[in-house]
Amino acid sequence: MYVVLNSSIQISEFERPQPESTSEATKFLIQCGDLNYVVSTPVKILVETLLTSQKLNIPLDKSYQRFSQNKASPEEIMALANKHIPSTLFSGAEVPARKTPFILSINLLPERILSYAALPLALLFNKWLAFGLVSVFIAIHIWLFPAISQSAITGIPTGDIPIFIASMLLSYFIHELGHISACRRFNCPHGDIGVGIYFIFPVFFADVSKAWRLNRIERATVDLGGLYFQAILLIAIDYYAFANQSSLAYLLSWTITFTMLHTLNPFFKFDGYWLLSDLSGITNLHEKMAKALQAVKNKLLHQTPIDIQNNKTLLLLIPYSLLTIAFFLYVASFLLKKLIQTTAEIASMLKELPVSGFLSAAEYIFYQGEIWVFIKGVVWIALIFTLLVFYTKRIATLIYPKAQATGK
Repeated sequence: MYVVLNSSIQISEFERPQPESTSEATKFLIQCGDLNYVVSTPVKILVETLLTSQKLNIPLDKSYQRFSQNKASPEEIMALANKHIPSTLFSGAEVPARKTPFILSINLLPERILSYAALPLALLFNKWLAFGLVSVFIAIHIWLFPAISQSAITGIPTGDIPIFIASMLLSYFIHELGHISACRRFNCPHGDIGVGIYFIFPVFFADVSKAWRLNRIERATVDLGGLYFQAILLIAIDYYAFANQSSLAYLLSWTITFTMLHTLNPFFKFDGYWLLSDLSGITNLHEKMAKALQAVKNKLLHQTPIDIQNNKTLLLLIPYSLLTIAFFLYVASFLLKKLIQTTAEIASMLKELPVSGFLSAAEYIFYQGEIWVFIKGVVWIALIFTLLVFYTKRIATLIYPKAQATGK
């Protein structure tokens, strides 16, 4: 019995072949609803064969010969189809729910509003204008970086915290608007902008899943669109910080810069992950990064040779994976120092209280107006500790992939 494919399947070229490329090296994108599969030429031929046969009602072997220039019996074609075509593409198959990295998510701005709002912003993706703006950002940011980095140590007054939080939320929204505007630049459909809970943190997100249909450079532009818009925002923040010597603006600049670097880290499925995947053509990036690190570990511990000759992707994955771990170690060390510093400050505050006993100390802190300072310190300690555990776990799952399967 012949299987029938979902009639809504769309096939497009995922990677435009270079002049020296063979047809076997060309990759194609199979889309069906929210499902996206990157497949080789033989699998694409099988899908075309079945779709054409069922739509035009022609014999399966004739359809296969038309696309592959080879002969095969209907039974052989069906055996290949059942082996290589994902079962979710078959008609009547249960399509899995779309996976998201969020515990909870809600949409804030619908596509119909964003399509109008992002249209004029798409002009910012003119390559010469983008080059000029990024150059200005780099020049100003490097010039002011000593003052910007110092702000991470000095901090800001408690009264400025609400403005700081609101400004950071605005920068995250602008980041997502950058992704949407890049889609508009290439006339690519997009979805909504929403907010979700990732791990324990609230994050904005933009639905740009349809960007799969763009070519490699266009997909990379969509990946970088959020960081590009944040860079434009930082030009204004850096100017304001310098003109007014604002400690709040300097800290905003440092924090946004840190989050931009964090977003580029490919170990999370953030912009850096998709950028590296799109530019390199490597799919299932996390799995292959883990295998690359396993190859390095086996080389160091067991003197097992690294097969770079037959796996050229290792030339990219190994150094990038090592840089990923280096970044995580930097963040972990920064968080550890902050944890020690903040814990010492709270301990010193409690030690200097003129009363003894938990209830007396709590009452004194409340009536002296220090309750907010105390709560902020305790929450900050809890947050840093949680982040430290989170980063340590992520490093472990990268080096020891089995931990990922058993750690949840």
